[in-house]
Amino acid sequence: MVGRRVSPAAPTINDAQSYLAAVKETFHDEPSKYAEFLKLLNGIRNQKVDKDVMVARVEELMEDHDDLLHGFNVFLPDEAKRIKNPHTNKIHADAEEFMNKLKTRFKTLDTEVVGSFRQIMEMFKEGKLSVKQAQEEVIDVLYYHEDLIEDFLTIFEKKKDRVALALLQL
Repeated sequence: MVGRRVSPAAPTINDAQSYLAAVKETFHDEPSKYAEFLKLLNGIRNQKVDKDVMVARVEELMEDHDDLLHGFNVFLPDEAKRIKNPHTNKIHADAEEFMNKLKTRFKTLDTEVVGSFRQIMEMFKEGKLSVKQAQEEVIDVLYYHEDLIEDFLTIFEKKKDRVALALLQL
C-alpha cells in the first residue's frame, strides 16, 4: 500500500493489510506506537473514539512518516481527509518567510540576488548541483548577509528537495 498506487475510490482489504504491515515495520522499534495505532483503529471500529480525535492522534503518531500519513488518508472518508502533511505546511511557511525576507532585503539593494538564488534552487532541483554545491552557491550569493545564510541553511537542512520546490514556487 505504502509506496504504490491505490485507487482513491475504494481501497481493498489487501491495501489495508499492506498498510498495516508497513506501519508495523516502520514502528518495529517502537511497539507502543504501533499498539496505540491499533487501539485507535479498534476504537473507531467500535465507535468509542471520535474520528477527529483519531485523525489528530494518528497525525501525531506518524508526524515524521509522510508516506504513512498519506497512506492513512486513503482509508478516510472524504469528510475526514484533512491530513495534508503538516511537514509540508511548515516547510512551505518557513520557505515563504525566507523568500519574503530575501525579496525585501534585495528589493533595491541588488535585484539580481533573488534571481541568482532561484537559479541555484532550480539547478539543485534538476540534480545539476549537489547539496553541498547548492549550499556553497547560496552562501556566495548571500555574502555579508549572515542572518539570511543562517535562515537558509536551517530550512534547507530539513527536507532539501521539498524546500527547494517550495522556494521555487514563491
